[in-house]
Amino acid sequence: MINYQIQKITAKQAKEYIHKYHYSHGSHNGPSPCFGLFDDTSLIGVLMFATPCSENVRASVFGKEYVDHVIELHRLHILDITPRNTESWFISRCLKLLKQLRPEIWSVLSFSDTTEGHSGIIYKATNAYRIGTTGKATFYIDENNRLRHPRQMGINITKEMAKERGWTPVTRECKNRYLWLLPVSKHNKKELIQLCKYNLV
Repeated sequence: MINYQIQKITAKQAKEYIHKYHYSHGSHNGPSPCFGLFDDTSLIGVLMFATPCSENVRASVFGKEYVDHVIELHRLHILDITPRNTESWFISRCLKLLKQLRPEIWSVLSFSDTTEGHSGIIYKATNAYRIGTTGKATFYIDENNRLRHPRQMGINITKEMAKERGWTPVTRECKNRYLWLLPVSKHNKKELIQLCKYNLV
């Protein structure tokens, strides 16, 4: 893929890039690990992993006792100057790097936002399982035009609380939910499929 390089980067670097280029203009406060896509010394893409804000989301994969084995592909963005298939190439390699850095992680969740016209085609190209959809939800736009999740720092934000903060409610359409398994062997993959609460076909 054209001399592109992937490097682990700091959360600060990743957040600055995502806040500038991603449609949400925001991210998890403590993403980790984060990876950057570089063209020589220029940062042209970022992928963030993070712990999902809801423990129920993590528990939905393998059960409550295994929540620490589930992480989320939280943010992904690549500049439009890249050739076709760069995103799937980048995701695949970041998943391998994640497994090396965090061998305790068994699976990765991600969500494609249909409000933004994202169906998850790129995720399918990387062999992710489609495991359903979320419902519509009320999010908020803050004074800096940043998209805010309705749950902040472990607190569910009501419309009254949002109004006090000067945030504007917006209805977001459903998101498609995807899942990658990170097995260490074919045998282990079968075990993870059996343990998973979703029907992975």
